[in-house]
Order: sequence, then structure tokens, then C-alpha cells
Amino acid sequence: MRNNSFSFTVFGVMPATQGSKKYVGTRRTASGNNIPLIVESHPGLPKFRSAVADACRDAMQQIDDFEVFEQAVKVTAIFYLPKAKSSQAEYPINQRSGDLDKYLRALLDSITKAGAWIDDSLVVEVEAYKLYMQ
Repeated sequence: MRNNSFSFTVFGVMPATQGSKKYVGTRRTASGNNIPLIVESHPGLPKFRSAVADACRDAMQQIDDFEVFEQAVKVTAIFYLPKAKSSQAEYPINQRSGDLDKYLRALLDSITKAGAWIDDSLVVEVEAYKLYMQ
């Protein structure tokens, strides 16, 4: 029987955004040209992506005869973020809270890396939340 859903939770690592870049200098190519070096700006991204991929793989291994998704997929994601102790707002939105779509980029690319689907372009529906914990 083909799997039609599965879920997983990532513990012990903060969600990280993917998509914002920063310039860190230049490097010289073999042909002598200088090209800019641009990296992801969130320092926690590699750790987050690795933790997501590991949790996803673990969940897939729990399913007998897991088959890689090859058709349309719906994703539901909840990102738990720390809430500043000084904030009284239920949703303390500010420029440092991170864009929801950038959290999703990191999540979906990590699921692709884990091998749950052939490509994250299969995702046709997303239900996503940022929840804040004190």
C-alpha cells in the first residue's frame, strides 16, 4: 500500500531562514576573474537543515515500504520560535522574527535532501504557522 502521509518533529534546534544572502568578499577564479562570495545570512541554517533531514529520514524509516512522493503534496508546518520576555504581544512580529516563506524554503529543501519526494516543486498546498514560546 502506498503511503499517503507521514509526519515528523524536529527537537533541539531553532528554525532558521533560508534565502537572505550576505556578501563576504571575492575570490579569484582559475582564469583570473574576481567573483563575489555570497553566503546564506542565517548562521543556524546548516544545523537546522541537517536536523530536519535527519528527522524526516527517521520518520520515513518507520513506514514499511515507504515510497518517495512523486505526485502533488500538501505540507503543514509549525515553526516554534522564542518570544522575547519583554514582549506582551501574542505574535511579536518584527524584522528579526524571520519571514515565514524563508522558514519554509529551509524546511522544503531539507525534506528534498532527505529523499521524501523527488522535488519540492511537488508541493501544491502549504499550511504554515509561526508560534511563539516564552
